[in-house]
Amino acid sequence: MKVSIALLMLCCLSLTNGQTDVQEENILPNIWEEVRDIRDMMVELRVKLEMVMNDNSKMAEQILDLKKENAGLNEHMKVSETQLEALKKKSAEQPKVAFSADLGIRGNEGPKTTEITLAFNNVFTNIGNNYNSTTGFFTAPVKGVYFFRFTICGIQIYQSMGANLYKNGQNIVSVGQWLYHNQHRYASNGAVLQLEVGDVICMKLLPGYTIYDSPGNLSTFSGFLIYPL
Repeated sequence: MKVSIALLMLCCLSLTNGQTDVQEENILPNIWEEVRDIRDMMVELRVKLEMVMNDNSKMAEQILDLKKENAGLNEHMKVSETQLEALKKKSAEQPKVAFSADLGIRGNEGPKTTEITLAFNNVFTNIGNNYNSTTGFFTAPVKGVYFFRFTICGIQIYQSMGANLYKNGQNIVSVGQWLYHNQHRYASNGAVLQLEVGDVICMKLLPGYTIYDSPGNLSTFSGFLIYPL
């Protein structure tokens, strides 16, 4: 009896071990597949993480470059603002010189037997007060480059019209028209001159010539400082 019971238990154990081995054989392949899947996922995640880190590194470099560029632009702006302020200050310190005047007579002047200085006494503009409408003299207040222009009118029959621009008593440029003009005639001229402080510019009417003006302001004389030297 005891032997029968022992044989029965041995058979049961053999059957149990056989079932366990089969279950283990069925479970192990599934576990290894899951392990492989997890490993593949980890590799993929590592690759993605490296890509993100590389992108972040590039983005950080771009941000740093932008910061450097912005700092350079700010510095350039500061320099430009400083230069602009210097130019404004320099412009404010430069003398302002400009005048324009009309002859201011009604009718004809001339002809004369001697030359006369024309006083353009109907003043439109006289910034700096360097033009004297009584004498007709413009006196340079600073060394620089100046521009002068004049226009004259004449109407007398059988008389020549004309006028000359003088610098320190020296004739610079002239305009004129000879005899036989019985209507309004005009002539203009101008010059860019380098002047020293105190140089005098004026208009003169030469002997034998005439000049005409009316309330329409037909004969004019103007000048201004282009830039100081």
